[in-house]
Amino acid sequence: MTERVDVVMGGPGREAAVSRTSGAAIVAALREAGCDVQVVDVTDSLDLTSLRPDAVVFNIIHGTYGEDGVLQRELEAAGRSYVGSDAAVSALCMDKEATKQALRAKDLPVPWGQAFDPRSLQDPRSFRPPSMAGFVLKPQKDGSSVGLHMLANLGFLLPALEQVVADIGPVPMLLEERLAGPEYTVAVIEDEDGQAQALPPICIVPASDSYDYQAKYESDDTRYEIVDGALAAELQALGLAAYRACGCRDFARVDVMADRDGGLHILEVNTLPGFTSHSLVPKAAAAAGIGFADLCRRLVRLAARRSN
Repeated sequence: MTERVDVVMGGPGREAAVSRTSGAAIVAALREAGCDVQVVDVTDSLDLTSLRPDAVVFNIIHGTYGEDGVLQRELEAAGRSYVGSDAAVSALCMDKEATKQALRAKDLPVPWGQAFDPRSLQDPRSFRPPSMAGFVLKPQKDGSSVGLHMLANLGFLLPALEQVVADIGPVPMLLEERLAGPEYTVAVIEDEDGQAQALPPICIVPASDSYDYQAKYESDDTRYEIVDGALAAELQALGLAAYRACGCRDFARVDVMADRDGGLHILEVNTLPGFTSHSLVPKAAAAAGIGFADLCRRLVRLAARRSN
């Protein structure tokens, strides 16, 4: 039987353009796999009447609305089957501080960090980090590269906050210690029996100082190296543990950073990672021998089973 899939893309957030690029790739792959695909482009919120009654929903709206549990709650209330984690888990993983708390509860390693409201911060010296070797400033609830700032020391915090507020508003922020790296990512997908498996880990080697929005989505200079051996096994075990600790479903991407001694720390868990030509989940799947069309169709079938 031909699977009917409605691919929902766009959205009101800052990653709408990336979402549409991901969505176009998914649409092409699913059509290649023989699926009956409808494109549903969203600018504000989803009109549920635009969905076909018997179609699985493949939501690929990154960030605000599509990744934070809001759209998932709407689909659940309408009784629709969709690809990806449920509303509660999506909301959890969109909140970087809540994610870290969930990981700590399972004794999983995370970097030092402190969430705060930029409107109430008076003195950066109120933070008590374990070291002064550098910091990462990012919104507490947004895409993994949105509003990202690397700080050499706390003296740069207030100017960086001014820039963030000017760009995206006085949103809750997270200050973390900056680890030396390298940075890794572990894609986790479920097989046809619903068993989670970690794909080959990838080491990210950006040409610039950090893996920011440009390095992730626009630059062709970023290198992606498949990790093997004992380190790969350690990363895969950590990725699976994080996936399970957060209660993810279907697939996710776990970002990991090494410290200067080689210790691994989980940065965040992404429940709706990108599916562009630069994206890491398709790259990891390819390294495992899973083609892009097969990957997309597997996710559709996992969601379709929940409607039976």
